[in-house]
Amino acid sequence: MRCKLLILFFILLSSSALMADEHTHEAPAFKVQGIVTDEKGEGLPGASVWVKGTVVGAGTNAKGEFSFKLSSKNKCVLRVSFTGYEPQEREVTPGGDSLYRFVLTPSNNALNEVVITGTRTLKPLKDVPVLTRVISQEDIAQVNPLDLQSLLEYEMPGLQFGLAHGSGLPELKFQGSAGGYVLFMIDGERIAGEGSSNNIDYSLIDMDNVERIEIVKGPMSTLYGSQAMGGVVNIITKDANRPFTGNVSVRYGNNDESKYSLSLGTKQGRFSALTSLSYRKRDAYALKDEEGQIEYSYYKDIYGRDSVVADTSEKGMSSVNGFEIWQANQKLSYTFNENFRISLNGTYYNNDVLEYVEQKEKDRFSNYSINPRVYYAINDSHILDFSYVFENYEKRYVYTTSLPSKKVFGDLTNTVRLNYTGYIHEKHTLTAGIEVNTQKLQHYWFDNGSGKKFDAQTYVLYLQEDYEVSDSFSVLAGVRSDCHSKYGFHASPKISLMYKYGVLTLRGGYGMGFRIPSLKELHSEYDMGGQGFFMIYGNEDLEPEISHQGTFSAEVTKGIFNGSVSGYYTRFFDEIALGLTSDGKDQQYYNADDATRTGVDVMAQFRFKNGLTLKGAYAYIDVHSEVDGYNMASDRPHSLTFTANYSKTFGKVALSAALNGRWMSSVETWYKNSAGGYVKNEYESRTFCSLNLGARFPRGFRFTAGIDNLFDFKDKNVTADQSVTPQRGIGFIGTLSVNIADLLKL
Repeated sequence: MRCKLLILFFILLSSSALMADEHTHEAPAFKVQGIVTDEKGEGLPGASVWVKGTVVGAGTNAKGEFSFKLSSKNKCVLRVSFTGYEPQEREVTPGGDSLYRFVLTPSNNALNEVVITGTRTLKPLKDVPVLTRVISQEDIAQVNPLDLQSLLEYEMPGLQFGLAHGSGLPELKFQGSAGGYVLFMIDGERIAGEGSSNNIDYSLIDMDNVERIEIVKGPMSTLYGSQAMGGVVNIITKDANRPFTGNVSVRYGNNDESKYSLSLGTKQGRFSALTSLSYRKRDAYALKDEEGQIEYSYYKDIYGRDSVVADTSEKGMSSVNGFEIWQANQKLSYTFNENFRISLNGTYYNNDVLEYVEQKEKDRFSNYSINPRVYYAINDSHILDFSYVFENYEKRYVYTTSLPSKKVFGDLTNTVRLNYTGYIHEKHTLTAGIEVNTQKLQHYWFDNGSGKKFDAQTYVLYLQEDYEVSDSFSVLAGVRSDCHSKYGFHASPKISLMYKYGVLTLRGGYGMGFRIPSLKELHSEYDMGGQGFFMIYGNEDLEPEISHQGTFSAEVTKGIFNGSVSGYYTRFFDEIALGLTSDGKDQQYYNADDATRTGVDVMAQFRFKNGLTLKGAYAYIDVHSEVDGYNMASDRPHSLTFTANYSKTFGKVALSAALNGRWMSSVETWYKNSAGGYVKNEYESRTFCSLNLGARFPRGFRFTAGIDNLFDFKDKNVTADQSVTPQRGIGFIGTLSVNIADLLKL
C-alpha cells in the first residue's frame, strides 16, 4: 500500500509539472522591488506581496520594503495585503528599474485578510469557499486572555468548555462535537497529547505568542484527517519581522493569577529567529455554598500521598485545579534564494497541576516537539513543501513523599508530509500530498496503569482542486485516502461551492467526516478510583465513525457592515460513546445509535470610521445523542457573543475600551444511573462579561486594566454539571507590556 501511494503521488506530481513551461529553469531572473506604507508614509513591516496566479512573493521588512525575483519578464499582477488594510493590485513588468510604491488605507472589514487553513493555500478570506473565521491579533488584545479557553469563550458561540473527570483540565465541545472531533494545529501542524478525555491540552498555547487564529467549521477530513470531523483550529504564531524584535509582558490578577513573558528575535537579510519564554500561574479555587462552609476529609491515597477531599455531596461545591506553567518556543528560518527556504520550530512545555486546599502539586504534564520544514519552488507556479514533526507528550503522577514521580501517560507521534501546490492555467490551483503518521501511546487506562503501550500507523494520500470558474463562481473539490494499520483503506470526499452576486456571497457544500477510534477507546482497562468502584473497558471491535455534513451560508458585505447566516446538518454513523455494560456495573466504549447535529450561526459586524466596532454572533445547536429514547447530550441549544470596541488616538497616546460578553441558555439532559434508570438534570443559563481599558504610549509602552466576570456571575448546581467551567465571581486584571525595540529606538 505504501508503494502504491508513493507511485500515485509522483505520477500526479509529474503530470502537473509537465503543464509548466519546460524552459523555466533556464530563464533569467528578473527583480521586482518596492515599498508598502500607510497613509502617513510609514512603512508596514510584515505586509504580504505576491504575484497572482503563482507561488512567488515576499514579506516586507521593518521599513516596509520588499524584493523578489521572477523567471519571466511578462506582465503580471502584484497583490499586496496587510491585516487591517484594504489590499491593492497593480499590473507590473519585471526587469525594470522602477520601485513600486503601495499606499494602503484602513479596511472596513476583515474579509481581505489572507488565510491558509481552509485550502492549504494563501487566499483572501472573502475568496475561500469553506466557512472560515479569523480571530486577529486585534481581537485577542481586546479580550486580553490568560489562555486559549478565555479567548474562545468570548469569540465563538456554539462552543463550550467544561471540566474533565479525573484531571479537571479543560474539555471542549464545539457545534455539539467533543474536543476529539476538532483538530487543533500550531502553524499548520497537529498538536499531540491528551490533556483530558480525547481533548488536547489547551494550555499548550501561549497567547502572547499568537499572531492570529483561523477556524474552519465543518468536516475537514479531506485535508487534515481523522481528527478534523468537526472542524479545524489553526493557531498561527508570531515571526520576527525587524532587525531586532523584543517584547516583555507582565500580567497580574486578584484571583491569584499571574503571567510573565519575554520574546527576543531578529530578521537579518536571509536569516530570522524568534525566541519566546513564558511563565504563568493560577491557584486552584472552589465554589462554596451560600454559607461558605466546606467540610474536608484527610486521607492517604493509593500512592501514599497525603490528600484532602472536599465534601460536595450536600454543599453544592465544586473545585477547579490550578496550574504553574513554564514554556519556551523557538523559530528559526533561512532563505537561500527565492526558490529554497528551510525552517526549524521547537517547543518545550511543563505544566504542574495544583490541587485545591493545599495548592499541592497533583499531576505534571510536559511536552517537547521539533518541526523542520523545507520549501522548494520548482518554478513560479509549482512548489514543494516537506515537513517532519516529532512530538512527545507526557503525564506524571507527582508524589509529596520520597517516592519518585510516575509516568502514566506518554504520547509519541511522528508525522512526515510532502505537499505539492501548483497554479495551473491561472484558474486552477492543485494541492496534493502524501503523509505518514505514527503514534505510540502509553496510558494509565491501559491494563490499569501497568505501563503497557500500543501503536498505530496511518498512510495518507490527498488531492484537492480549487477551480475559479469565473470571477463570481468557484469550486473546491477534494478527496483523501487513509490506510490505517488496523482499519485499512477509507476515502473521504468533499466539495464546496461559492457564488458572488454584488454584495452577496453564497457558499454551500458537502463533506464526509471520518474518525478512527483512538488507541484508548480500543484498549482501555482501568479501575476507576483504584478501589474497584467500577472498570472502564475499551472495545477492539469498534468501527470508525462516519459523518455526512451539508452546509450553506449567505454573507453580505457593504461598506462598514458585514453579516452572515449559515446552517449545517450532520449525521453520524457508528458514533463512539462510553456507556454502562450490560450488567450495569462497569463502563465500556461502544458504537452508539446514529446521532445528528443541526445548527444555525448568525453574525453581524459594524466597523465605524470613528473607531467604534460592534460585533455580535448567535449560534443554535440541536444535538441528539439518544439511548433508549432519552437525549443524553448536554449541549446548550442557544448561545450569544457580543463585542463593543472603541479606540481613539490623542496625540501620541492611543486609548481603547472593549466590552466582551457571552450568554448561554439553560439545558435539560438525562443520564443513566447504576440502577439502570434515567434521571433528568437541569442547568441554568449563564451570562458573563469582561471589560478591558487599554492605553498605548510612546516608546513601546502598553497598559491594560480589565475586569473579568463583570457582573459577578456564579454558577449553581456546578457539582453535577461538568459541561461548563465554574465561575468564581469578579476578577481584576492588570497587564503591562513593553516593545523593547521601540523603547530603545532600534
